[in-house]
Amino acid sequence: MAASPSTVGERVEVEPRLRVTLEMGGEEVPATVAAASRLSLRLQVEPERLLDAGEDAERIFVRAELASGPVRLGPARLLPRLPGSPRHLVFTGNLHDCRALVHEGRVADLRSWFESVPMVLAQKERIRPEFRAHVADAAYDLSVWRRLFDDEDRLLAGEPPEVAQAARDALLATEGRRFLSYLDGKVQELAELVRAYTREEHERHGFYLRRHLWPHLLASEFMKRTNLKPSGYAGDAEVMLMIYANAYVGASTFGQLMHKHGVETTAAQAVRNRRRLIPEMLREVRERLPALGRRPFRFLSLACGPACELEDVFRAPDDAERIEVSLLDQDPHALELARAAVRRIEARLGAQVAVRCHQDSVRTMLRTRDLRGRFGEHHFVYSMGLFDYLTQPVARAVLAKAYELLAPGGVLVVGNFHARTPTRLHMEYWGDWPLVYRTEETLRALAAGLEPAALAVGSDETGCQLFLRVEKPA
Repeated sequence: MAASPSTVGERVEVEPRLRVTLEMGGEEVPATVAAASRLSLRLQVEPERLLDAGEDAERIFVRAELASGPVRLGPARLLPRLPGSPRHLVFTGNLHDCRALVHEGRVADLRSWFESVPMVLAQKERIRPEFRAHVADAAYDLSVWRRLFDDEDRLLAGEPPEVAQAARDALLATEGRRFLSYLDGKVQELAELVRAYTREEHERHGFYLRRHLWPHLLASEFMKRTNLKPSGYAGDAEVMLMIYANAYVGASTFGQLMHKHGVETTAAQAVRNRRRLIPEMLREVRERLPALGRRPFRFLSLACGPACELEDVFRAPDDAERIEVSLLDQDPHALELARAAVRRIEARLGAQVAVRCHQDSVRTMLRTRDLRGRFGEHHFVYSMGLFDYLTQPVARAVLAKAYELLAPGGVLVVGNFHARTPTRLHMEYWGDWPLVYRTEETLRALAAGLEPAALAVGSDETGCQLFLRVEKPA
């Protein structure tokens, strides 16, 4: 019987805690804290009676013993107790990053960002005049387009819902497409303007553009997420779902169009292509291993994201019986979305899927000696959204580790965006989404020293998505 996705391969995470000393009313009270949020600590105090301290709760000084030595964190106060809830401690002097403090043993004052304001403001003096003009024109143009579409939205607000939707669909298909063509032109103009910039100039000029276009960028749900990075990086699982959907999304017509422009680029189409191509590659490898008999075909997705491609891998109840999947991602939300995809597959097939979920990062892989003992041996290993973030030395090390997980005769496939991807500067400047782009040669170089049975580099039909395919000797 295949195992339930909710029980197989789960790792119980122990919540990090930190020992501190509270100076309260002349007493030193030992305590244990966890990170309740970015700016607050969840408190356990001995003895318990001090949790009900009155005035002293407003005058607390906190000391912590970190690996680097003792640290005086400054004044804090206890928030009022809520029924059935633990007490929370907030700092009243410095704005300490409580997650960095507890999880990493690192002191980080979030107000230190303001120390960089003079330096950031001074950067505008190093912006090229022609780029200033480009940004000013774009900001003016976008404000005009936005006003026009907002006027249309106000007009439609008084119509019955079905009438308003029909009118909005017509607007998107006519003036909306004109606006998207305008955006294409601005992106091309940007690419020509900054083509010869250095990496430092790209970063400086991209920051300048985003500050001027910020309200318009945030109107796009896609650009909003890539810029704000709630998961810590631009291309998270929710961004992948937006790209797969390729829809008009947003509270306003202008917002829907700004969103659609980001998710219908050639690079976005390449992301959608790999969702189709990976199941095809997997089936080709599976068909080449007839000696498996009744043993399951096992595959692993590194940095799996929402794992929507599983919908095309498991097409019949027999697939659920003959295939085992492992999913690895550092983002717990991505793994939850992947589990949801598995549940949809199980409901469609009327059969359970054997899936193991590993909440781990590539750092874990690099540190782990017995990889097979931890992650198992697989006939097919793939990664589509990981290597674009890795430098060449790190990418080589991760590829070698992934190769270790292959069974004899197995195949490893990794994807990477091509250096000639036409919208790379658009995504860097507008989306704050820089990647490590590679050529066929630099992607092939990642496999140096592996001595595979076969090695090949190919691409999808857009030419944006490269694939490195490494086959292990049988």
